[in-house]
Amino acid sequence: MSIEVGSDGNPNFIQVRHGRMLISVPRTLFRGKRAEIVGAEAERFGRELRSRYPWLSENAVRVVLKEARDTMLSLIEMESGPVELARTKFEDGHPTEALRMLDAHLQKRQDDQDAWHLRGVILMRMGKAEEGFKSLARSRSLSPRPKNPAAP
Repeated sequence: MSIEVGSDGNPNFIQVRHGRMLISVPRTLFRGKRAEIVGAEAERFGRELRSRYPWLSENAVRVVLKEARDTMLSLIEMESGPVELARTKFEDGHPTEALRMLDAHLQKRQDDQDAWHLRGVILMRMGKAEEGFKSLARSRSLSPRPKNPAAP
C-alpha cells in the first residue's frame, strides 16, 4: 500500500492502490482521530466502486476500505503532534507508552504546557499522585499570567 494524499490536488480525497488501480477515496468516509468508517458513506462508496468497476467483488471492496482506513490512520498520525499522539495512546489504554512519548517530547520542548498537563493527568490516573502533581504544577507555571489591569 502506498500513501498518496489528494486526488488531482483535491485535499478532500486520499488515494489508495488496489492492484494496478489508483482509487480516490473521499475523506468524508472517515470520522475522528481513529478514522472510524461511517457506515452509510462506506455503503454508498462501495456501490459507486462496484458500478464503476463491475469486476470488483464484495471482498475486494472490503479490502479497498481497509486499505483506505489504514492510509487515513497513517495520515492522521503524520498530521498529529506528539502530544496528540500521546493522548490517543493513553485513551487507547496504553498509559506507559503515552508517558514514554511525552517524556521524549519534553526532552526537546521543556516549555510545552499541554505536554506537562497531559503527563500529570496520566500519572494521576496511574496512581502516581506526587509525580502527577509535580507535572501539573509545571504545566500551571508555564501558563501565561493574566495582566493586572489595576497595576500601573
